[in-house]
Amino acid sequence: MRARIRPGPVIWAMALGALCCAALVSMTAGTAGAAENTKAQRAPAGVAVKQGTKALRARASVPEKRGADEGYFVEFRSRPGYLFGHTYLVYGRMDGRGRPTKTRYAGIYPIDGQRGLIMGSVVPVPASVRGVEEDYKERPSNIYRRKLSAPQYARLTNVIRHVSADDHHWSLLFANCNDFAIEVAHGMGMTTPPSWVMPKAFIAGLREMNEP
Repeated sequence: MRARIRPGPVIWAMALGALCCAALVSMTAGTAGAAENTKAQRAPAGVAVKQGTKALRARASVPEKRGADEGYFVEFRSRPGYLFGHTYLVYGRMDGRGRPTKTRYAGIYPIDGQRGLIMGSVVPVPASVRGVEEDYKERPSNIYRRKLSAPQYARLTNVIRHVSADDHHWSLLFANCNDFAIEVAHGMGMTTPPSWVMPKAFIAGLREMNEP
């Protein structure tokens, strides 16, 4: 019959020390995890760009290092609007995952707004190149996005700057929103549908004529 071994003071001390070490490691890991969570919560969120009367906020995300895929984009868009709708542009930078991080809006629109749209259906009215509140709020009816390199984006911004510098008049038949998109697209070396088609159909035709 084997003799029962009773743990002595040394063994009890060793066991107690091991338990204390395990508890200390667990507490340290928990503290480190909490610190990481706090850092993530305090990390800067996405960029907000204010254009016209409305602030647009990109999706909140932790800033990432620039990758090889980071670049620029331009979107030719249509949306519901007066009579036939409206064609306009959205352009800016993309992050490494292809998500817009900063955007600008541009389109030709009567200076007098809705009143100008009504008068412009009969005679040309003064207009300017800008984004309007409806561009930010209305859901687009069609979008054609093109990814751009840095030189292509510089060319795009130069074209828009050049077009915006001229005095403009808006006319439903002779100088409408499609005409503005055509002028920018031609400056980018693109082929375009005629300006008299509906904005939604114009964007569809633009995509079909310029995709590989």
